[in-house]
Amino acid sequence: MKQNEIDEILSHINTKITEDVPSLVKMIIRKKITSFQSFETESLPESLRTCTVEELISIVKHGLDTGKLKI
Repeated sequence: MKQNEIDEILSHINTKITEDVPSLVKMIIRKKITSFQSFETESLPESLRTCTVEELISIVKHGLDTGKLKI
């Protein structure tokens, strides 16, 4: 992936978090993100490594709505 594509993605995420998330939630997210940083891509299941971003977002939303995902 090219650096400008990576920068575009990070910029989009930063914009969404800045606009839509209250500061208390940002603080909680920062604490939780450390566990995300420890993910080893090789340890992820094949289904997660091969799903699209759209599929992942849909899965996460569904998991949150049904209570199957506990964040």
